[in-house]
Amino acid sequence: MRKRLTLLIFLLSLSGLLFAQQKPQDTGNKKVKRNSWGINLYYAEKGFGLSTGFFKPLNRTTDLSANIGIAGITDNSEFEYYDFYGNSIIPDKINRVYMIPLNIGLQHYIFQDDIDGSFKPLITIGLTPVLVLTNPYNRGFFSALGYTQPSFAAGGYVGAGLEFQESNKISVTLHARFYYLPVLGREVSSLKNKPINNLGGMQIMFGFNFLH
Repeated sequence: MRKRLTLLIFLLSLSGLLFAQQKPQDTGNKKVKRNSWGINLYYAEKGFGLSTGFFKPLNRTTDLSANIGIAGITDNSEFEYYDFYGNSIIPDKINRVYMIPLNIGLQHYIFQDDIDGSFKPLITIGLTPVLVLTNPYNRGFFSALGYTQPSFAAGGYVGAGLEFQESNKISVTLHARFYYLPVLGREVSSLKNKPINNLGGMQIMFGFNFLH
């Protein structure tokens, strides 16, 4: 999993550099476009997820952001293989685990006066309460929904990223964040006798923001 994460970081970083090589847009005296809302696909140490959120400009270089997502969670030591009949088997797996994080934070553009407006490095910081849901792995996906149990986690994140304004309506974003999300509610386990105490870790996010 760590090799896949390293490769993904490299590929997304390369794509960010390619965006940076694009010819800057001439905005002239036109109103500078700001983020309104966005959608993101992200990859973390414990799984993939999808999120959407909104932005509220506070000043020329800082936005208040809020987004909500959903992701499947796996234990770092999970190992999946297939039997002779093509059935998926994960030894000692007892639960499917999902999390629904709500990120509320600040997004600040750095070097705003030194770099063309179409290419914006940024830093982020924020708080993240999380609803965690688990249900038994030995039941079918839909039948297990009736046995879903809630738990909670809470913490925060710091990160950095790049934003490239592709057009007057869309910007492309690439973020790297580090989350610390200790579990606060009932114990969360994907594998037998291996509770997951922290749902955080590194996260790579790629998405599109829609401007106004």
